[in-house]
Amino acid sequence: MVLVSAVVRLDELTRLSVQELPGIGPARARALEALGVASIYDLVTYFPRRYIDRSRQVAIGEAVPGEQVLLVGRVVDARRIPTRGGRVLVEAQLVDASGKVTLTFFGQPYRAKQLSSIAGEVAVFGRVELFRRRRQMTNPLVDPIGDKTGAIVGLYSLKEASGLTSADIARAVAQVFSSYSEFVDVLPPSLRGYLGMYDSYQALWQLHFPSNEAARQAARRRVAFDELFLLQVKLAQLRAEREAAAVAMVHDTNPLLPGKARLVQEFLAGLPYDPTQGQLAALEEIAKDMSSDRAMHRLLQGDVGSGKTLVSVVAMLFAVQSGHQAVLVAPTEVLAEQHFRSITALVAETKTSDASTGRLFEGEPRPVTIDLLTGSTPAARRRKLLSELRDGYLDIVIGTHALFNDELEFTSLGLVVVDEQHRFGVEQRSALTDRVTAQQGSSPDTLVMTATPIPRTAAMTVYGDLDVSIIEGLPPGRHPIETQWARSPLEVAEAFALLREQVDLGHQGYVVCPVVDESTKLQVRAVTDEFERLQEAELAGLRLGLIHGKMPSKAKEEVMTAFRGQAIDVLVATTVIEVGVDVPNATVMIIEDADRFGIAQLHQLRGRVGRGAERSFCCLLSEADSDVARSRLEALVATEDGFALAEVDLELRGEGTVLGGRQAGRTDLKVASLSQDRELVLEARQHARAIVAEDRSLERHPRLRAMMQALFGEDEADFLLRS
Repeated sequence: MVLVSAVVRLDELTRLSVQELPGIGPARARALEALGVASIYDLVTYFPRRYIDRSRQVAIGEAVPGEQVLLVGRVVDARRIPTRGGRVLVEAQLVDASGKVTLTFFGQPYRAKQLSSIAGEVAVFGRVELFRRRRQMTNPLVDPIGDKTGAIVGLYSLKEASGLTSADIARAVAQVFSSYSEFVDVLPPSLRGYLGMYDSYQALWQLHFPSNEAARQAARRRVAFDELFLLQVKLAQLRAEREAAAVAMVHDTNPLLPGKARLVQEFLAGLPYDPTQGQLAALEEIAKDMSSDRAMHRLLQGDVGSGKTLVSVVAMLFAVQSGHQAVLVAPTEVLAEQHFRSITALVAETKTSDASTGRLFEGEPRPVTIDLLTGSTPAARRRKLLSELRDGYLDIVIGTHALFNDELEFTSLGLVVVDEQHRFGVEQRSALTDRVTAQQGSSPDTLVMTATPIPRTAAMTVYGDLDVSIIEGLPPGRHPIETQWARSPLEVAEAFALLREQVDLGHQGYVVCPVVDESTKLQVRAVTDEFERLQEAELAGLRLGLIHGKMPSKAKEEVMTAFRGQAIDVLVATTVIEVGVDVPNATVMIIEDADRFGIAQLHQLRGRVGRGAERSFCCLLSEADSDVARSRLEALVATEDGFALAEVDLELRGEGTVLGGRQAGRTDLKVASLSQDRELVLEARQHARAIVAEDRSLERHPRLRAMMQALFGEDEADFLLRS
């Protein structure tokens, strides 16, 4: 099919199938689609996963035994060799003008067919060894490169089912560039000139077919900037649209300043301790938002134990002080019940004495009223709670997903607090505020909290439409948690001996087993089996309790009550106790098969101890045999700083796991790295916000507007807004 023009806008390429390219028929198009490549835009942004610098390759005859090298040659005599025990061995010879090396593959039977079918040269990377005076490489990396020339050769990610090679993809990409002479740049000319970057056409070409390393790096910088910039433009638009559409609740003046309504000030004055500077700084930002003429949308980040709950209580009391109600939503009943107990205790002596000017309060002062709503709340109590909420007598309600029910009616909902916000679905988190906004004609303020720190660059990218507060530091009295990695049977035995020793001293502890899916019976049986085993083995004679996600709510609450009351010495659990559980007498956390947990989960679990005045310990039991698992555990042993661990996590797992569901399809970060491109993130954010501030709908930037529509569309824009 003849292409439309020699000059094309990138947004137009998103609508052109790869079959528009000469030489790409239905079969080849289906093969590309198996790689996620449907449009021409998908093809030109399907970048090499790595590069071979042929200027650095070593001739086979000059390869030094013991060193890792890059060799390029042709494969001959690839064949399977029978071995004792039925183990599969594939052997082949790699040959160039200087000599040959034997390639040996264990446990990879497909290699015989793969290597025999390769036409042209292959690149092989691995360690050269001498075996019977002959050069050999065992299980090296192998990349077919065909007849490619040039100093730097790009290699693409392939799926065996697609039947494509790197050379096939490179030819298809080259066909795009031979069909078009120019891609109309989406960046405003003034911005591209200011940044001093390649234009789109140059950048994309050099990323696929680098002329040298400097050109490749320059191309990467431009494409990374585009990815970050386009996402930041959308986030800036969402932020501007939300602020323009939302009518804020009417709140009192800043509650941290002298004034008539003193509910918050009296609460703070009655605390047995002073809030930390980090807490006060976050409260200043929240108070400024809540007393402004726009609805607050703020993310509150803080490390484990930094005191986010106190900050959220003050925010909720500010809403109450101003004559409104507040809700706090938690992802689990265990956490909701923990919040209910701790917050009720915190505000036990707090009265609405100076809030009588608010819409909810008239007449004599009364205590601030708080209640709990979960899926396990009895019907009679639920009816009473709903009535009190509707009539305005209930000031604060704490609960789980039950708070999203359409039955709930508020007199005046002023604040929604979402704890561990990443545990909620996209639609769930917005359902409550959307419904209340429609009923009241004004938007409640929203505070979302997380104790799973996100690197600052990631927070700007994932939550760029939110204001971000970070609680720096920990409250006084928190002691470091001594973390050790137990690998050998002796070290594991010592970990359980430490737990027994702490119980003998009057303390308590946890043993956590890994769980992937709390709904599956397999993991529940696993933790039950471990509970029974420990009763007969390492922890025989101690009082053990068991808790997991499949237990009825009443049973879970009975176990937690017994543990808090010190009727249980050791709680054997799944990750149901990952967040919110606060038992100061617990001093030992043992995590079994710790390599099966992510850094964030391990850090959260460790944070269940060290909450009292006593020395505390965390023991990671694992025989981790992968580099990534070892790196995770070594990081946990090295530091308790959640933000430092988040940076390590970003380095180890990449952007996908950090960005999660907020990105989809063409808006994925394919080139940009939030760990490596911190300056680009800041630069992209600055320029995106400046453009949107002057031209929110991008009427004066039609090329950029067209690209935004092509990438995000209405559905994805709505998805991002709601997430």
